[in-house]
Amino acid sequence: MQALEAATFVGLGAVAVWLYVRCPGLRPRTLVRAALHVGVSFTLFDIVPAGLHLCLLLPPPASVILFVTGMLLPTLLYVLLSWLWLIARLHDLGSSTPRGGHPVAASAR
Repeated sequence: MQALEAATFVGLGAVAVWLYVRCPGLRPRTLVRAALHVGVSFTLFDIVPAGLHLCLLLPPPASVILFVTGMLLPTLLYVLLSWLWLIARLHDLGSSTPRGGHPVAASAR
């Protein structure tokens, strides 16, 4: 069971990296929006147990399939992708080129 859990996280992490590279238009433009995505993803992941109770109203095979593929995996993917967006935004802030400073006269070059 532990190997299945690890494989799930590795697989979802690979999908999150693929989405990050493949769909740059989805990336948040600011650090605040990236942090907001992390907060929303945690909130959605917190609601997943309530969705489990709703899925249990269906017959057993359908309830498990709906819960895992419709609720659990997408929310875990969004959590991983939002953290990737946040880490990338933080990296971009740390590796930015210097801006501003004192202007250099043309004769000093």
